[in-house]
Amino acid sequence: MSNGLTPQDFTDLRNDAMREGVKGLFLMNGGGSVALLAFLQVIWKDIPSLAKYVVCGLVFLVVGVVLAGLVHFLRIHTATTLQRTGDNRNRTFIRFQRFYFLCAYASLVVFLAGMGVVLYGAWGILLAVSTASLVPCPPI
Repeated sequence: MSNGLTPQDFTDLRNDAMREGVKGLFLMNGGGSVALLAFLQVIWKDIPSLAKYVVCGLVFLVVGVVLAGLVHFLRIHTATTLQRTGDNRNRTFIRFQRFYFLCAYASLVVFLAGMGVVLYGAWGILLAVSTASLVPCPPI
């Protein structure tokens, strides 16, 4: 190759990129889950209406952690299939490969959905509190 990289170099680069991407997904979803659990403990009694949104967001983040965990599991099956068949056009190989990419992207999407639910709930409660505290001006 003209750039001096071998096919093994490209494989290593892809593996490193996927490994770092999955670490990021674990950090986002797992760290977000821990943060929401700590937040939930603080608001559980005082703001139960917000607690509902936090619990719902937490469910999304837990699903995101599971999906991120599936990525490596499916990549192992993909590599094993390729090793066994030696054919990267094998249907089983292609299915596993597509499924692990789908899990990675879905993990990112459910993180966004989980955070969106919490932010939506917080924004709604913030608006309700701010409009309830407005004092109407007396007529002149």
